[in-house]
Formats: sequence, C-alpha cells, structure tokens
Amino acid sequence: MKYRVSDTAGWVIIRPSGKAQNNEPLRVRYLFRRWLSRDGVRVIVDLKELDQFGVWEVGLLTSFKREVDQRTGVLRICSLDPNLEGYFKKDRFACQFDIYQDLESAMTPERK
Repeated sequence: MKYRVSDTAGWVIIRPSGKAQNNEPLRVRYLFRRWLSRDGVRVIVDLKELDQFGVWEVGLLTSFKREVDQRTGVLRICSLDPNLEGYFKKDRFACQFDIYQDLESAMTPERK
C-alpha cells in the first residue's frame, strides 16, 4: 500500500492507495509517527484511491483510530465507495468513525 500525506488547514490528510497487506495495521504507528505525534491531531483518511475495502483496510482504520484517540485528536474518514459504505456502516465498530462523503465536507469545522 502507498500513502500520500499532506497537512492542509490544520488537518493531516492521508490518502492510502492500492491494496493493504496483512501487516498494514501494524505499520501505522511507525509510518505516521511524524504526523501523529502531537496532541489534538486532526486526521482525515481519504479512501478514494483504495483498490478494495477488506479486513486489512478495516484494520488500518482501526489503527489510525487508536493512535489518534491516544492523542485526544479527531479522525474523520471520507470518500468511502458507496458500494461498500452500507457494509461498513452495518459493522459493529463503524459507529466509532465519523464518515463524510468527500474531503471538502470532512474538513468542515467541528460542531460543538
């Protein structure tokens, strides 16, 4: 799996592409320590370029969630393929994620 990372308007935007490998969730802490090191970090994972959405991709999102939560940050997910969105939202842990239609809507200010 490949990643493009940018820092835009106070958000760390991560765009994974390709297919996740079986060790992908374990790599999150090491690959993104530069961006996930500060408290209150705000992260958007843009799923637009994923080849598929399977077990390892779900594990990847869970790993991001864990790292961001440890820093009392915000994690948002966007651009989930509509064919997979229903499956993802039915899953028991999907309620832990804030899912947005696209990157623009994911970057909207937080509601208080």
